[in-house]
Amino acid sequence: MKRITIRDVAKEAGVSVTLVSFVMNAKRDKDGNLDCPVNPETAKRVLQVAQKLGYRRNYAAASLRSGKSNAIAVIPNDISNKFFAGISRCIEDKARAMGYTVFFASSDESSERLESVIDAVLAHNIDGMIVAPCTGGEAAINKAIDSKVPVVLLDRDVENMPQVGRVLLDDVEAGRMGTELLLKKGFRNIEMISYTLGISSLSEREMGYRKAMMDHDKYDNARVHYTTYGDAASDVEKFIKNGIDRGVDAFFLPTYSLSALVLSAMKKLGLRTPEDLAIVGFDESDIYSLYTTTVTHIVQPLKLLGEKSVEVLVNMIDGKPAESIILKPELIPGGSTEKVTKNK
Repeated sequence: MKRITIRDVAKEAGVSVTLVSFVMNAKRDKDGNLDCPVNPETAKRVLQVAQKLGYRRNYAAASLRSGKSNAIAVIPNDISNKFFAGISRCIEDKARAMGYTVFFASSDESSERLESVIDAVLAHNIDGMIVAPCTGGEAAINKAIDSKVPVVLLDRDVENMPQVGRVLLDDVEAGRMGTELLLKKGFRNIEMISYTLGISSLSEREMGYRKAMMDHDKYDNARVHYTTYGDAASDVEKFIKNGIDRGVDAFFLPTYSLSALVLSAMKKLGLRTPEDLAIVGFDESDIYSLYTTTVTHIVQPLKLLGEKSVEVLVNMIDGKPAESIILKPELIPGGSTEKVTKNK
C-alpha cells in the first residue's frame, strides 16, 4: 500500500506543500488552537484531508530537520499508583491539546532505574520531561539539565536545582490543615503514619502535622510511625494496636495507600471510626464515601497539577524561564473526624 505523503495531502486540499507543512508541524497554544500563519479555515481543511487520506507525519524526519520531536516524557515513581494514574491522564490530555505526544515510564522509587529511563528518553531526542523525583535521583535529573532538556518537577521537590520548573502541592499546609481539624474537633492524642521514602512531599506533610501539634501545645504528643511499602500492611496493624493501648484517639495519614491500609486494618481488628479512632486520609477514592462512615480526606487538584506541569514545560521548551507553582490542597469533611462520646 502506497504511503501517503505531504504532497498527496497538498494536492487533495488544493494548497501548497509549504502550507501543509506549516499546518502539520504547527504547535498548539494552551487552548489547543494551532499556532501557525495559516487561515484557520484552511488549516482545518488540511487537517481533515490528512485524516481522510490517512496521512501520518514522519516524526523522525521532522525531528532531524527541526531538532525537535514534539514529544515529552513523564516519569512518576509508579504509573499504577492511584495519584499518578489520575494525574497522568490529565497530563496526556493537556499535552495532546498543545501538540505533544507523551511517553510514560516509572522509576519504581529507584535512582538507578530513573537514570536508565532518562538515558533512554534523551536518546530519543525528547523535548522535555516531567519527573516525580525519587530519593537519590539528582544525578539522573542533572543529566537532562546538562543536555539542555527542560525538566519540570511534579509533586516532589529537589533542593539546589534552580534550572528546573516546579508544580507542587502546598504539602506543609496539607499536613497542618488535616491535623488542625482533628484538634479542633477535640482529639488530642493524634499520631501520623508515613513511609521512609525521604521525599519532600511526605517530609513536608510531617512538618505541617508537627506545626499544628505545636500551635495547639500538643507537640509532646506528636509521634510519627515510619514503614516501607513492603512492610506497610503488617506495620500499620501494629501501629494501630499499640496506639489504642497508649490512648491514641486519631491518626493523620499522608497518602492514599496508607489510608486504605488503616481502614482495612481497623476492620480486621473490629475497630470503628470515629468511635475507636478518628482518621484523616489523603487523595480521592470511592472507598471514602462507600465506607460505613465517610472519611475526612485531603485532596490534591489533579487536573490543575497535570495541566500546569505541561504548561510550565512547554513554556520552557519555547525558551521561557522556569516557573515554580504551588497549589493549595482542599479538605473534604466526613464522619471519621466527628467526636463521639463513648458510653461508660
